[in-house]
Amino acid sequence: MATTAPATNAASRADDDTLSVSLKLGWGSGAFGIALLMNGIAGLILLFAASILQIEPWLAGTVIFLAKLIDVVTDPIVGVWSDRFESPRGRRRPFLFWGAITGAASFALIFTTPSFESQYVSALYLFVVLSFYAIAYTIYNIPYISMPAEMTDSYHERSSIHAYRMVFVSLGSLIASAGIKFALERLGKTEAESYAIVGIVCAVLIFISLMIAYYATASARFTQGTKSTKSNAAQMVEEFGAVRSNHHFLRLLGVKFAQLMGVQTTLAAFAYFFVQTLERNFDVLAIFGLVSTAASIISAPLLVRFSKRFGKRNTYYLAASANVLYALSWSLASDAEPAWALFVRAAVIGFAFSGNVVMAMSMLTDIINADANRTGVRREGAFTALYSFVEKLTAAVGPLIVGFALSIAGFNNKLPFDVPQGGNVNFALLVSVSWLPALFGLMAIWLLSGYRLNEDDINRKHDQVTT
Repeated sequence: MATTAPATNAASRADDDTLSVSLKLGWGSGAFGIALLMNGIAGLILLFAASILQIEPWLAGTVIFLAKLIDVVTDPIVGVWSDRFESPRGRRRPFLFWGAITGAASFALIFTTPSFESQYVSALYLFVVLSFYAIAYTIYNIPYISMPAEMTDSYHERSSIHAYRMVFVSLGSLIASAGIKFALERLGKTEAESYAIVGIVCAVLIFISLMIAYYATASARFTQGTKSTKSNAAQMVEEFGAVRSNHHFLRLLGVKFAQLMGVQTTLAAFAYFFVQTLERNFDVLAIFGLVSTAASIISAPLLVRFSKRFGKRNTYYLAASANVLYALSWSLASDAEPAWALFVRAAVIGFAFSGNVVMAMSMLTDIINADANRTGVRREGAFTALYSFVEKLTAAVGPLIVGFALSIAGFNNKLPFDVPQGGNVNFALLVSVSWLPALFGLMAIWLLSGYRLNEDDINRKHDQVTT
């Protein structure tokens, strides 16, 4: 439910502004499980479906796309539901509890998909478990991302808490990109049983991480509004109408859509690109993930300090530009280039990833609070749901593009996926990891140039409300 934003004076605001390190760590720890859940699936699902389950790439991409569309529909429902929810534990935390259980279960179910004689039966089963995953992810992530806007009113404290979150995002991404690949190389990366083992182990890690965040945020500040007399449908129409009229938010959504289209096409194709085009094994891919994670963790606090001096938009420019250069660099890559060149790229994308995530999430929280200061109504769930909608939409379209590209290129999924097929397959993979991401990255930079919300605007709107 949309809730009335409580008016606070400067003294009480100062008391609430600074969050304890334990709370930042506790809330941020949930990002480990979310990152492992999301990136573990995004980085492997097309390869798993096409080469392990033997589903044609175009059909695998279509299944992933359709399951994500269900996810897209659930985002606004969960967003408004969590806005309207009333509980002594706050509006958001009960969703974290149930999302932890269902999210962990979904990861295990996906990678223990049984083998069927018909690829269409396999595709149907995969669609069902991917849909379950999509709903579980939404139940946890929408309320989870909404929480910082309730925890603090501080412009820079919101960057700080997302920097803590970025560390856990990086660690979760490390397991997804490096840990899983390292394990599969040893267990047998072309064997279905290897994916089942990895799926169950990761599900346990996901459950522990998500539950830690649930219990650690018991003392976090939250808002509780007056009970609404409107129906869920009427409330949803009103909230999303107000959110869609926020030009700062629409600008940020455009930036994220462009960036994430590049990210998702890369994720869908990257494992194939490494073994097909670069002819490297999963061990090298694991080291790549390790280097990029280290760069992300090191970069997060430095980027926060940079943003305090030069502004969030300029910091975002820096990270987005690094992302474009990284994408273009793959056009120069070959199976003969030295390993150090791969790891330099890993460091660059780690820096870019950290900046893109921390600045975007900090800007989102700024927009939510600026809107509450201006209107007197809190709509964290609605804003977060539309933001997540863009994430889910791009996650649906990315694998669809790559799946059809591989099918058109003549990719033979009956061969072991580490057998190079060359020619058109390599061209399709290059477009997916280099040309398209670079194009989308340039589009994101252009859209970012129109973002205008800054600290002075937020403070001015807050002062107008409190006076």
